[in-house]
Amino acid sequence: MTVKHNKVSAELRVAEKANSMSTINSYSLPVPKEKLQRIDRTSSPAHVGKLRNAIDFIVAENTPVLAAADGIVTFVKDDSHIGGPSIEYWHDSNFIVIQHPNGEYSRYDHLAHRSAVVRTGQYIKRGQVIASVGMTGFTYLPHLHFQVFIFTGNNIWTDFDTLAITEFLT
Repeated sequence: MTVKHNKVSAELRVAEKANSMSTINSYSLPVPKEKLQRIDRTSSPAHVGKLRNAIDFIVAENTPVLAAADGIVTFVKDDSHIGGPSIEYWHDSNFIVIQHPNGEYSRYDHLAHRSAVVRTGQYIKRGQVIASVGMTGFTYLPHLHFQVFIFTGNNIWTDFDTLAITEFLT
């Protein structure tokens, strides 16, 4: 019986890991540690399905947003000035996407209007300021929505999956 139980346990661990893959790269906090009020991994109604591994960093508006790892900026949207606690604001979030080694990307959401200080194609370094926290998109309080993801198909808007981040470099 014990051998069978251990085999089942091992299979369950493999299945759990496949359903919630972790990052290969290491990432730093995407906001200054001294500005961080708390980290929230569970209370957002948006953090389900493909976004289940997203993390909210609760900070004040205008807190600097830092690149969590070296990479190349692949997308910048910072023209929105609206947001609120309703799904109707989903597409109004300002955000930046950075490509990292090993096919991983990081995304930084709810940025302040016109706060991006990087541009598409720019190489950035870990810890570099890339924008400021705002209240754009579907949000109920000032915070940075952060996720690391991989692409799973050809459509950049729908074919992705977030990766679990178990710890941040300090």
